[in-house]
Amino acid sequence: MDVAAGASRRATRALIDLDAIAGNVRAIRAAISSGVQVMAVVKANAYGHGARMVSEAALAAGASRLGVATVDEALQLRLHGINAPIQVLGPVSIAEVETAAEREIDVSAGSMEFVNGVALRQSGRPIRVHLKIDTGMRRFGVLPVDALAAMKALAAAPAVEIAGVFTHFGQADEVDPSPTEAQLRGFNESVAAIRTAGLPTGLVHAANSAGQLRSRDFDADLVRLGIALYGLPPSADAPLLPEMRPAMTLVSRVQRVFPLIPGDGVSYGATFRAPRPMRAALIPAGYADGYRRALSNCGEVVINDHRAPILGRVCMDQLVVGVPEGVDVVVDNEVTLWGGIGDNAIGVAQVAERAGTIAYELVSGVSARVPRVFLRDGQVVAIEDLTGLHRTR
Repeated sequence: MDVAAGASRRATRALIDLDAIAGNVRAIRAAISSGVQVMAVVKANAYGHGARMVSEAALAAGASRLGVATVDEALQLRLHGINAPIQVLGPVSIAEVETAAEREIDVSAGSMEFVNGVALRQSGRPIRVHLKIDTGMRRFGVLPVDALAAMKALAAAPAVEIAGVFTHFGQADEVDPSPTEAQLRGFNESVAAIRTAGLPTGLVHAANSAGQLRSRDFDADLVRLGIALYGLPPSADAPLLPEMRPAMTLVSRVQRVFPLIPGDGVSYGATFRAPRPMRAALIPAGYADGYRRALSNCGEVVINDHRAPILGRVCMDQLVVGVPEGVDVVVDNEVTLWGGIGDNAIGVAQVAERAGTIAYELVSGVSARVPRVFLRDGQVVAIEDLTGLHRTR
């Protein structure tokens, strides 16, 4: 593997398949009508995959805009030359509005307090606002009863441009479609009332990954491609399209192979004791990298196409696994912590289940100290580590 000068050669690294990112966008693009836009949601460092490179790949594959959670996330993309439309999907403080307007970043209005505050702006570059309507999730958004008044206030504000109106589904990844259908009905009623009053709506959008995977009824003007962008299903009840595939493989390398004798305790607290003579291997990855401590004594990794159990507690920077009997493991053998293909695969959903969480939390929790190695056509095209992004081609 060619590594750019100055880029990390750390054993533990996240391999990001940009072809998978692009293919996942194209799969959704082919499923929806040509008039529907795709927003690639790249919040939380693109769910841990690397926001800058993922954004470039998604936009090149047919996404037309990006979604983030904070103004700072949007500013980071602007700093690196990404000029596509960006919407901050979460709450924004009034103090951030001027910066967002200057950098042409769309914001979301999810409370009457914010609506009234942003409407007070009398001058400066207009701020593009999407009105968020809470149709049942009871998290962020104005209630439907307030939606018309909120849009009237925004439309009357001299320094506001209506960019959209949207909602978010809370149960689209479940078997029962009725809660999502009820949310859509309530949303459509609010949109209709806004239009009947002669007010603009901008882009109308509701579908998250689960919504767009389940039905074309949720598409509207725009779909927001979140977890499915990374080739991970929202749930077992909302499977991916057949051509979609995971983009991240978390790998490391064996740093030490050593014997255990009966009674040897492994790691902090000696929560695992060897029941018999056996071999163990040290892996330089831990919970500070995003590999959860909850996987202590219950997780598995893959070495040389064999599952190897975690022995004892996962530490901040290291973990120990048992070497399967009859498997020749030596220092520098590659280890798959999650991801991979074929016999060398261990799905992130399976790892998440063992850790008592969801795939979203695992991939988005991979820390900044883990280098992202970006691949296209199987070749390294960039590496992002604590020193920055280093392009190799």
